[in-house]
Amino acid sequence: MTRTNSNDMKKKLQIIGCLIVLVAMITGTGCKRQLDDYYVDPDKTTNPSIEKLFSSILENNRVRPQYYDMRTMTFLVTGAFAQTSILFNSENRYQQNMDYTEKFWNDFYTPSNQSNDPGAYNTGNGIMAQYRTMQRLFNLLPIDERDNFRIFMYAGRALLLDQTAQMIDLYGDIPFTEAGSLNVTSTIANAKFQDQKELYDTVLTGLKDVSNWLAAATLNTNAAASFATQDYLLGGSIDKWRRFVNSLRFRYLMRVSNVPDFEARVKTELQEILSNPIQYPLIDGAGVGDNYNPANTDVILYQYTNYTNTLSAAFTEVSAQAAPDYLLNTVMKPVNDPRIPFMFEKNVVKVGDVFVPNAEYRAMPNTYGNSQQSDSLKYYAIWDSTIYVYNNKLPGIYMSAPEVNFLKAEAFERWGLSGGTAQGSYELAVRQAIAFIYFLYNTNSTKYEALTQPSTATVDAFMQNAAIAYTGTTEEKQEKILTQKWLHFNILQSRQAWAEYRRTKYPKLNVPVAPTVGFELPPKRLLYPTSEVAYNTSYADVKAKDTRDTKVFWDVKE
Repeated sequence: MTRTNSNDMKKKLQIIGCLIVLVAMITGTGCKRQLDDYYVDPDKTTNPSIEKLFSSILENNRVRPQYYDMRTMTFLVTGAFAQTSILFNSENRYQQNMDYTEKFWNDFYTPSNQSNDPGAYNTGNGIMAQYRTMQRLFNLLPIDERDNFRIFMYAGRALLLDQTAQMIDLYGDIPFTEAGSLNVTSTIANAKFQDQKELYDTVLTGLKDVSNWLAAATLNTNAAASFATQDYLLGGSIDKWRRFVNSLRFRYLMRVSNVPDFEARVKTELQEILSNPIQYPLIDGAGVGDNYNPANTDVILYQYTNYTNTLSAAFTEVSAQAAPDYLLNTVMKPVNDPRIPFMFEKNVVKVGDVFVPNAEYRAMPNTYGNSQQSDSLKYYAIWDSTIYVYNNKLPGIYMSAPEVNFLKAEAFERWGLSGGTAQGSYELAVRQAIAFIYFLYNTNSTKYEALTQPSTATVDAFMQNAAIAYTGTTEEKQEKILTQKWLHFNILQSRQAWAEYRRTKYPKLNVPVAPTVGFELPPKRLLYPTSEVAYNTSYADVKAKDTRDTKVFWDVKE
């Protein structure tokens, strides 16, 4: 909950409790997870410090694919609504689980995971509270010491702005500027909801500021050494941070590109980025297609070295192991997509004492009723064991080269910008997306089926299929770009998949209608948590907009 003001003692205690959680997290009384050897464990420091807090905000199990977020958000909310995961057709299938989404909301504002199990419940990093504490500590520093820590503030700001944009994409207006103000100013004040359009301007302006600062930055010896130690995401590489930040700018500029008030700005800033790759480099895989290696170029959040859990329970508890209908049956199977055997298994049926594989990769139709789905599951394809179900090294994805190149293809096709071509960017993105799946396959040392990387000849033939080849009208080309990007996101980036589906209306999904009145279709946005409704007095300012059918401001395409 983001409230920071009340005359009620109970609410004051809850505010203090949030601060205690933060202090516990950075003073060692919280979890003692053995993290990667390449950085200093933020849980092992006895003094809260900017650099330790920075490492702590990198550690985000809402980005890593772990049990709780996958089980409660991807499989039941964002992935289900985007149809990158299957949703069982119960009567209340589109009704938001307020407990799960409230925990997601809280995990943005306050640190929560105090368990010894790195895959335990409440897995966010509370980036808002931690960054506000970084600001407070930075403001207390003597002027001559601030250059040692400025890099942490700018990189941390980029992470905060990225997560803020994703919260806006889910909810619309959110508390931001005044959220966590107690950590910065020691002033108790209401955290007001802010206008989503204005906040997106804040995100875009802030990311450009970070990009320009990084482009000009020369770190002193102390700052460079400290940042290299604490930055376990990108190893202290300023070049990679620049690429990451500019790629975030590209993503969120495209997110608002259908909004009339933003269109001119979007085209101007994207042209500036595309025309000046030295000033504004991107995560684009350096033009490498079939042999591109995400480990070298992309922003990947790996699992802990001692992490042993898998997603098997998350899949099976909600029967999410079934392959999504549209993804497999409509997009992939008709074109014999080379990713199919990596992403899915045919499943098996027991005949006597023998398990017999199904004859083909085929997803269960999403028109089946709930009981028919349960009875028929074994006859249809499921998510692959090696990559998804039993992979304790499956990483989280902040940004990938295929996403950036799909974004570039869309921009080139829509506006004819200079700096590349739509066809070149699209074809590169598809090739990279295939290579990306092979990269994920190799993160698991246990191979449940031995597969080899699709050859260049195989990919060449795939690219010539009429449904994949970059041909057709402008609208048909846009559909190919956006559908392939949605496929690339699949269940690992379900929040991006749902946001882009709402923005672009691609792919053209078949959405079954539920019988529950008022919940016949998926929502356009998430409802605010019950705690905000009950305790945040500024909720009155957004109450009229707090409906499941109210669109986020960038959702303007019919």
